[in-house]
Amino acid sequence: MDFKTERILHAYIDDELEPQAKSRLLIQLENDPNVRARACELQRTKEWVKFSFEGESASTRTLPGLQWRLRHTSPFYIAASLVLLLIAFGAGWSGHSLTENTNHSALAGSTANTTTPHVILHISDSDEGRFNKVLERTEELLRQYGDTGVQVEVVANAGGLDFMRTASSKHIDSIKRMIAQHHNVRFIACSRGLGKLRKLGMDATVIQGVDAHEPAADHLIERLTEGWTYIRI
Repeated sequence: MDFKTERILHAYIDDELEPQAKSRLLIQLENDPNVRARACELQRTKEWVKFSFEGESASTRTLPGLQWRLRHTSPFYIAASLVLLLIAFGAGWSGHSLTENTNHSALAGSTANTTTPHVILHISDSDEGRFNKVLERTEELLRQYGDTGVQVEVVANAGGLDFMRTASSKHIDSIKRMIAQHHNVRFIACSRGLGKLRKLGMDATVIQGVDAHEPAADHLIERLTEGWTYIRI
């Protein structure tokens, strides 16, 4: 990828292109699979960075310099940023990022070189249709790859927490049943998101068996670096 195209793609992802330049790029995206793939990769990276810093706000004070900022920045955010850069640009995403339409052959191929398939499904929207797909896909994975010792995790943050909380979920029995019947499935609710709900005076009690001990960003980044297959629903 030449520097000029790379620069244009960054401007496109940040919605900073002039209409004419944007039209030319859209034509190029239609005809060049390499440029199209790079655009998707950059968009994915941007979304992960936004997700990792979700809910954080910049200081309103003028800081005295880079050394002060580094000394007072959370180690998690420094580490997360480095991991994101390594994953996105160095390793080409060590965990496979798949869409909800991923077929079984793609999943089988992504886990062909490992003894046990590891799959993480991520939902961040309060959308019943999407969560139904999450449950269907989870059941499907457990059924089809059960003899391989598959490990499946369902991670929810933001709006997806509605399905993990007793006060808002319509799937309490289904989640409890799956946890009880399968030792190799975990449901995880973002602890940071739950904390925000508590501050708003909302009930953040999670369904029995749901893990709520760490932020979703921490967990997802860790799993990606371990090579888990990632499916966002």
